[in-house]
Amino acid sequence: MARSPLATWLLILLPLVPWPAAAEDSAFLWAATGSPDDLGLRTGVALDMPGRPRLGAESNLRRATPTNSGTAHPPMRLWGEVDLRRAAANPASVGLTVDLVSGAARAALRQSRALMDEGPATLSLDRALEAGRRTDGDAVFIARQNLRLFFGGIDTTVTGGVVMDSAAPFHAEFAVEKRLQAGIKLRAVISDIAHEPAARVNARFERQW
Repeated sequence: MARSPLATWLLILLPLVPWPAAAEDSAFLWAATGSPDDLGLRTGVALDMPGRPRLGAESNLRRATPTNSGTAHPPMRLWGEVDLRRAAANPASVGLTVDLVSGAARAALRQSRALMDEGPATLSLDRALEAGRRTDGDAVFIARQNLRLFFGGIDTTVTGGVVMDSAAPFHAEFAVEKRLQAGIKLRAVISDIAHEPAARVNARFERQW
């Protein structure tokens, strides 16, 4: 689908708006991510209760390319998430996403752990276990693990990640991310290291408020 005028203006204007930094303290949650080829929007609310339950809706649009037909009918997904532990060094949460159009659904348990938080860099481990139903009705189970090294002085993250999917081959990748002003993020990735390595570089914007 050719990019709509609305999506084009969002791509231009969203990075320029000075959203508040403490997004997690707001009752209303909004997030936008995108690149020249796609745009994703997530909205929701956070309840002032133990675990700070959050819920809302999300959708995305993808531009048509020679190898991708693009998004003809934007999907609408409902999502919910609650904190199991909000400790800064070891947070954990559980969430659920349901696609209203296809009926696909996925529940996920996510955990982060700080391994090193001293000096110019911080090292952390992110893990997630996911289980659900795909659009074709088949069950899927996924385990993800990412080791992240963040250099605060230059706002750069080096990541090594693996994905074990019951419906796909083992996947591993290495990435370097550099955040620029106005929410722009440059990302260089060497993907599918275990099978057929391929390199790519892209730029995206990310905003939440």
